[in-house]
Amino acid sequence: MISKPPLPASMLDPWPRIPIDTTDGSDFHHLTRTAGAAATTWALGPEGAYAKGLSLAEVVDGAVREALLHLLELGLIDIDDDRLNAAPGLPMNRERTGP
Repeated sequence: MISKPPLPASMLDPWPRIPIDTTDGSDFHHLTRTAGAAATTWALGPEGAYAKGLSLAEVVDGAVREALLHLLELGLIDIDDDRLNAAPGLPMNRERTGP
């Protein structure tokens, strides 16, 4: 298990990032394929984006929700409730660290 860095002291302090292996064949790669399949199935399905003519923002929100829900339901990822509730705030914009 990866050791998590400490939470920032205040809301606007930068969040230390955990290095993630994103190469083909990595655990992350397997999770993105699984999550992507769930999101795509939702988008193209009868209750999804194309059927409902959703806006781009609604498509993104729905696809992310469906992908995360699928991974959580499979028990492949967990929500760290203690960390989430102890955080002084959550950064909404992701700092790009690579391709």
